[in-house]
Amino acid sequence: MRWNLVITLLILMSAVIPTAMQIVQEQLSRYGQDQSRQPRQATSGKGAPKADRLPPCKNCDYTRADLQGKDLSRKNLRSANLTEANLANTEMINTVLHRADLQGASLVQARLQGADLSEANLSQANLSQAQMLYASLVRANLKGASVSQAELRDAALCSAQLTDADLSEASLYGAILRGADLSGADLRGADLRYADLYEAKLDNADLSGARLEFATMPDGSTDNPGYLLSENDSLGCNPTAATPDF
Repeated sequence: MRWNLVITLLILMSAVIPTAMQIVQEQLSRYGQDQSRQPRQATSGKGAPKADRLPPCKNCDYTRADLQGKDLSRKNLRSANLTEANLANTEMINTVLHRADLQGASLVQARLQGADLSEANLSQANLSQAQMLYASLVRANLKGASVSQAELRDAALCSAQLTDADLSEASLYGAILRGADLSGADLRGADLRYADLYEAKLDNADLSGARLEFATMPDGSTDNPGYLLSENDSLGCNPTAATPDF
């Protein structure tokens, strides 16, 4: 009886094992085909990380990367290379972009509320209609940048380079522009109420239609003798304040 049982089991195994192996091979083949159909995520810039994942990093290279509409809020992109990158409609709320290179980048309608753009290179960048409420642009380079209709209320632009920049119809309400260079800037229709322009350069700047009520002018004067605007160190305008390296 035992030998009969063993023989029966061997016969059953010889019939089942080939079928099982065939099923396994079919499943593996299907898995390989599915993997090959998955779209590969392209990198942006030479040696750049994958743009759609964009890990927090410093000194990363995103040259000409297409990051339009992505959420990069609270990322640490300190000293990152974002030259000519497409950042239109991108969320960068409280993002660290200290000393980042954004030359020629598109930041149209980008949301940069509270972002740290201090000492960043934004020359020739397009910041039209960008939201930069409370943003820090201390000593930032915005030469020739388009900042028209941007929201810069209460932003810190101390010692910023804004020569030949287009700031037409921009909101600079309460912004601190102490020592900023606005030579040749287009400020037509800009809202500069309560702005601090002490020691700023306005040579050949176009202020046609600009609102300057209660603004502190480069010579320290204001149209309201009883109004005194004190510098807000919390905005990063204190030249001795260090930007944290993290």
